[in-house]
Amino acid sequence: MGKLTDRAARTVQAGRHGDGDGLALVVSPSGSRKWVLRYQLHGNRRDMGLGSYPAVGLSAARLAAASARGQLAHGVDPLAAREDARKAARPVPTFAEIAAVVIAEAQAKTANAKVAYQWERHLGPAYCGALLDRRVNEIRTLDVAAVLKPVWRNKPEVARKLYPAIRRVFEYARIRLRDDHGIVFDNPARWDDLKAMGFEAPAQLSRGHHPSLPYEQMPAFVDALRERDAIAARLLEFLILTNVRTGAALAATWKEFDLEAGVWSVPVANLKDKKHRKEAFRVPLSPRAIEILRELEAAKTSRFVFPGSAGKPLSNMAMLVLLKRMNSGEAQWLDPTTGKRIVPHGFRATFRTWCEDVARFPHAVVEEAMGHVVGTAVERAYRRTDVLAQRRELMTAWARHCEPKGGSNVVRMTRKS
Repeated sequence: MGKLTDRAARTVQAGRHGDGDGLALVVSPSGSRKWVLRYQLHGNRRDMGLGSYPAVGLSAARLAAASARGQLAHGVDPLAAREDARKAARPVPTFAEIAAVVIAEAQAKTANAKVAYQWERHLGPAYCGALLDRRVNEIRTLDVAAVLKPVWRNKPEVARKLYPAIRRVFEYARIRLRDDHGIVFDNPARWDDLKAMGFEAPAQLSRGHHPSLPYEQMPAFVDALRERDAIAARLLEFLILTNVRTGAALAATWKEFDLEAGVWSVPVANLKDKKHRKEAFRVPLSPRAIEILRELEAAKTSRFVFPGSAGKPLSNMAMLVLLKRMNSGEAQWLDPTTGKRIVPHGFRATFRTWCEDVARFPHAVVEEAMGHVVGTAVERAYRRTDVLAQRRELMTAWARHCEPKGGSNVVRMTRKS
């Protein structure tokens, strides 16, 4: 028989009041009351809460304590057993829920709008639609293989990013389920398992061979581009005239520009070669580039120069969609060597070739205009100029070359079979 009564449980003052066999009612100075079972297991003393009084009455507390003692008699820690039961009762997250966390963490680590977009696309409905609504512990290697097979050989550039992204989701899920749910499961995207199913490392990607136009076609292309009343068209022309990388243009904000001086200062965080730069990269703006910016400034709705939706910059896909539409008619803007549709990054190759064949500017000026690291480490240590004035002449000459000459001189090309 216990030492406490219902009346005593209601009236005892602050302190710890034992009922026997480790069960006690703990009363705080404020008057709140709770049941605690003190027990010892493997030489360790622990206190297990059994609920507050009067929500849990004396009889209920004794029954709960008896149940816990029964577990102890079989060598089971009642606190650990209760925590396991709580974990088991929690709903296991879906692939989409874990993917959302992985995407957010990956995007927080990059300033590249293209990379941020790719994380959302690769782990979204476009490729992982079959996995999104499923509990992560129910997804098997066969399910992962079914997602990867359509792109593994046909789109190696996608496969090389999609597979690590999926694998990271399951690695995160493995830890989450172990710690929050007490569930242990193997990563269904393990490479050894996929390799046993016949998967081989995706083909190496070619670097520096993005489909591009011959520089002779630039006036005609810019003429066709200006016929498009879309912000993506203004972005692409600005990209061509400044020769910057896509990510820097997409992330550009108005505070980076001095239109009176005709200079755009690209922050180090938005540069590809941020390891070699400590200061912003100054880009000289040609008169036409400034004209584009003035037009956009007059209708400014965001801190981004090329705004998208929901306060974000324009998507990298906007220019790809634009080029696809420009190639949907009779005019075909294709790389004459490969027969492939041109891509935004390819215009850097067009500019570089024009510099070699036509512009004849010093090598250091051209390389600086490309945003490349110029000279050895020793040479850079003594170099104190970014040749801005000479680059301004170069970019102005490039803008004049790209200016439409009047009339139609669109070169119609056919695809290679």
